[in-house]
Amino acid sequence: MYTRTAPDPINAVVEEIRDHRRYLTSGRSFLSKNRTEDQVIGKFQGIAGATITADLQIVFSERKKKGTWEQENVVKFAAIVRCAGHGCSTPEHKVPATAEFLLDADAETAPTALPVITAAQKWAQEHAEKCRALPYDGS
Repeated sequence: MYTRTAPDPINAVVEEIRDHRRYLTSGRSFLSKNRTEDQVIGKFQGIAGATITADLQIVFSERKKKGTWEQENVVKFAAIVRCAGHGCSTPEHKVPATAEFLLDADAETAPTALPVITAAQKWAQEHAEKCRALPYDGS
């Protein structure tokens, strides 16, 4: 019997970084080097039924190399947790972004997202345990 499990967030980060590097080397000059990708890193159910979702934000951008005019591609990680409950007093929580890391080292860079992922999941779990917001039913 096969039990579906959630994907490992670090593997998802590695794949996003590799996809962005392929995107940059595709030769299309009109593509933006600055973009943000969101990866779901957790979904929680509040005690009254509201859904709390934690998203890791993978932020790709450029910066100047120190002492030169050359640009280098970088990535940083942040997270946002949203409660979709009707009547929630704190519907959004942001985890501050990490420092910028060079895009060239995908497997080495991905683990730097772990503190952000852990902080977002912890806040979401705590919020789910005390949030009394109801699921929004459209009314």
